[in-house]
Amino acid sequence: MNKSIKKLFLALVRFYTYHTPIDFGRHRVYLGAMSLIRDFPPDLRAATKDGRRFSVNLATGMQTTLYFHGDYEKKLTEVLRPLVRAGDVCLDVGANFGWYTSIFHKYAGPNGRTHAFEPMPPTFAELEKNYELMNRPANVRINNLALGEKPDTLYINLFEGLSTGHASMSNQGRDDAVSFECRVVTLDSYLEENGVGDVNFVKVDIEGAELTFLKGAESLFKQKVPPIWLMEMARQQTRNFGYTPDDLLRFFSERADYEFYRVDEERGRLIRFESFGPDDIGANVFCFPKGFYRDRFASVENYLA
Repeated sequence: MNKSIKKLFLALVRFYTYHTPIDFGRHRVYLGAMSLIRDFPPDLRAATKDGRRFSVNLATGMQTTLYFHGDYEKKLTEVLRPLVRAGDVCLDVGANFGWYTSIFHKYAGPNGRTHAFEPMPPTFAELEKNYELMNRPANVRINNLALGEKPDTLYINLFEGLSTGHASMSNQGRDDAVSFECRVVTLDSYLEENGVGDVNFVKVDIEGAELTFLKGAESLFKQKVPPIWLMEMARQQTRNFGYTPDDLLRFFSERADYEFYRVDEERGRLIRFESFGPDDIGANVFCFPKGFYRDRFASVENYLA
């Protein structure tokens, strides 16, 4: 197939999978369609159910449901969306192609501000395209930076057969990594140098480097009102850096009074917990500072298990 035919074919498949009221089989339909194409056009366009626009590169392995369903990390997004309010200052750490950056921009509104961080140059190029589709808003800043414990220059790796969402500072003991040099700064220095002020919401997904990031983000815990967090805490990824998901929970608890809710992404439920079991693979975790943001917490009570 030439490029134009591929785009038309994928658009027709998307029309069905996006609009059909029948859930059964949708996944198989688009997987079957993708199996017929060797090289995906890199400049596809997709709109979400809530009207946001994206440039889609199916070859990244990250944006398939966005293109064919109009959503991405659906259950997680459903819980997050009502927690973001007009005027919020939001951080997207590990922004990838910009799904959560776009959500923060839409729901924090014109008086809100969003700072996104994506260190991988090829992935940052995807983020830039979607920033363009947001019409380059002045209250959104995208940064080709990694965040860590101290200023540095490090290498971040992509791996054969894994999506760009698995890019990591760890080589994971593999010999097939493609490495990219990335500049590292602390979040504390970034916030101070840019006069950001207090932050309301922080999303972090950086494939095991979360603890290193937190050690350079102490100022967030010194705010009068600490932020709400959404953080991936995955045992396989943290193991590559020599710590466990429970170490992340302890870091939070030693600095502020937080309650933790893991996301059951199959059922779309929030489950209160205090620690991970020894064989627990981890989860995406919402961290709520006790005594604050009560109206926001009330807005997601229907998700509580």
